[in-house]
Amino acid sequence: MPRPKANSNFFKIWSSDMAYILGFIVTDGCLVEHKNGYHCLNITNKNKDILKKILTAMGSNHKISVKSRGGIPKLKYFQMQIRDRTIYADLLNLGLTPRKSKTVRMPNVSPIFFGDFVRGCFDGDGSVSIWREPRWRHTWQIKASFYGGSKLFLVALKEYLMILGSLSKGTINKCRRCHKLHYGIEDSIKLYRFIYRNGNSICLKNKKEKFEHFKRMRPDWFNRPSLTQDNMAPSSSLA
Repeated sequence: MPRPKANSNFFKIWSSDMAYILGFIVTDGCLVEHKNGYHCLNITNKNKDILKKILTAMGSNHKISVKSRGGIPKLKYFQMQIRDRTIYADLLNLGLTPRKSKTVRMPNVSPIFFGDFVRGCFDGDGSVSIWREPRWRHTWQIKASFYGGSKLFLVALKEYLMILGSLSKGTINKCRRCHKLHYGIEDSIKLYRFIYRNGNSICLKNKKEKFEHFKRMRPDWFNRPSLTQDNMAPSSSLA
């Protein structure tokens, strides 16, 4: 049986898909150097469809395997694994490190594709919640959050979203096993507009649809002058 292949040069040229997948790896993937000498990129996620899209974008015919965590079969996850020294080396050059969950730093991301990178981070380890405020039954609320083991990464993400995405606030808290960066209504809307600017790009549909459900419930927020596209003109540089 021929060995599975992928586009070894995928991470050499910036694109919307490349930036998205880099963000997904930062939050939901890992680099592994095995004792027998081969180098792997592993990505594990509950959503099989998103892994299929990532493999397609990378020109890969690698298979997706099924895993369970904590020895509980009901906690089913899907995993893709790519063995490619060039891909591994390019990811190291971009700033990733093996076994990085607690030490990951912000990689060297092109500002042009930073929104795509953040969308990948959000799909890998982010969440969006919408609910009705108990005190006012017809008032819908929204909160977008990023999770990670590295506080330094979330601090950098918050700073870059202020520069490039026009987000103004954001709060970082310590959770039981990780840190959380979360945003209120106004910044969640700005985040939505920033990461979904490229309408046909790879994304987890269920997360995007939650934002759009909130948009249907609270069009007044999206029509506010401070939150229109014309008034959201971020810097194009991280310098």
